[in-house]
Amino acid sequence: MKCLILCGGRGVIDPVTRNRVPKCLLKIGNRPVIWHVMKLFSSYGYTDFVLALGLGGDLIKEYFINSFELLHDIEINIADNEVKSLNKIPEENWKVKLVDTGISASTGARIARCERYLKYEPFFITYSDVLANVKINQLVDFHKAHKKMLTITGVNPPSRFGTFYLKGDEVQSYDASARLEMHRSRINGGFMVANEKIFEKLSPISECNLEAEVFAKLIAEDDLSLWKHDDFWQNVDTERDIEYMQSLYDINKRPWLGIN
Repeated sequence: MKCLILCGGRGVIDPVTRNRVPKCLLKIGNRPVIWHVMKLFSSYGYTDFVLALGLGGDLIKEYFINSFELLHDIEINIADNEVKSLNKIPEENWKVKLVDTGISASTGARIARCERYLKYEPFFITYSDVLANVKINQLVDFHKAHKKMLTITGVNPPSRFGTFYLKGDEVQSYDASARLEMHRSRINGGFMVANEKIFEKLSPISECNLEAEVFAKLIAEDDLSLWKHDDFWQNVDTERDIEYMQSLYDINKRPWLGIN
């Protein structure tokens, strides 16, 4: 199965350089967010990626063209002007297609514009700015068992403002870092599995939106399932989010990479 990663966001200010960059290139440790996303899938054996690029796509291309080469130990023969790699890197078996899907296209359009690389089998859809310790193998098994066109990972997101717990009208306790406990609802956690027939519901027209249009159509046709994920999940939208993820990384607590 291939993994389609949507990389078309408007970008944010890098807290280190103060320059505007794609969110997926902000670094956690010494690797950008998108590397961490891809590392999750590769840990389950999925190493064939399609990146749907938008604004800032040139910077993402530069990262993949140049940075992975710099990860190798090298030997330089000055006399012969020869450069030889001395080692292999874990990412060496990754195959990455970088597809320009337009600056202003919405999510559904970006997926549709990648159809030629994805249309023959089920595939993953995810975002380039969400990290989680999703059990990918369980997600795939759930998708196969329910036989729907699209399976979405549903999560209860972390609360930014703290949570009060009530009994009647009385406050029983307060948790500054609790998750939002939505008993009858979940938000889209960003890790999805789609059957190839999903392209019948999509259009390359820029306004086609996966979340606003396609989800509702599939629900109406009873062709969407939701797999619940109740463990670590974090979107990386702001400087504050990056600082939080970096703080976890610094104490070697990286649940999205299987390190607790």
